[in-house]
Amino acid sequence: MGVESWGGFFFLNLTPDEAQTRGHNLRTQLGGVPERLCRYPLEQLRSARRMVYEVSANWKVILENYNECYHCGPVHPELCRLVPAFKQRGGSELDWERGIPHREGAWTFTETGTTNRRPFDGLNDDEQIRHKGELVYPNFMISLSADHVTAYTVWPREPGHTTIVCDFLFHPSELARSDFNPADAVDFWDLVNHQDWAICENVQRGMQSRMFQQGYYAPMERASLDIRRYVGEKLGGEQLRGEK
Repeated sequence: MGVESWGGFFFLNLTPDEAQTRGHNLRTQLGGVPERLCRYPLEQLRSARRMVYEVSANWKVILENYNECYHCGPVHPELCRLVPAFKQRGGSELDWERGIPHREGAWTFTETGTTNRRPFDGLNDDEQIRHKGELVYPNFMISLSADHVTAYTVWPREPGHTTIVCDFLFHPSELARSDFNPADAVDFWDLVNHQDWAICENVQRGMQSRMFQQGYYAPMERASLDIRRYVGEKLGGEQLRGEK
């Protein structure tokens, strides 16, 4: 059927017979993601809020934005106050596998860096105070704090239009609390999201200029270049202009 699951998420392969022939399955697509996130109780989490964004940008632009943080300094002042590491060397030396440190005294993605929600059980010492993020090609982005997870599904609609479905996931034990309120995380993420979508739309407008032909990737953009290689492979392995 081409349907597989991981972490409570379902993934659909539209050409399962071809994928099986080529040895492509969800395990190979996920790579090291399950191991890196093995201590997060993803299958247990439930959505407390969903936001749907309509973004006037190509889906690949949105993935590239997620995969780099040299834009964070000028675009996300609130986020950089929470995570000063995003401003250091354009974010080029961030250790995403270990997780990104917050400012002193902060441990989650809210404006204050704290919350009354408890961290997930079973996280290691780093995961209790750091933030992780993963991109699963072609259209799934997941950001993980100690107490909540934000999952993005990216749906291309047209060359210049993308729908992004954002789910805010929490543990059932927190959802059951009489004082549960996800607003501190949701409002902070919504602010950051709108800032990201705005800059993606600016990039899209620049690409629509009659003067635009192609762009080149700097060394700090290796992760974004991976997206270009992924698309090139799906198009038959052709060399794409702009790659050095």
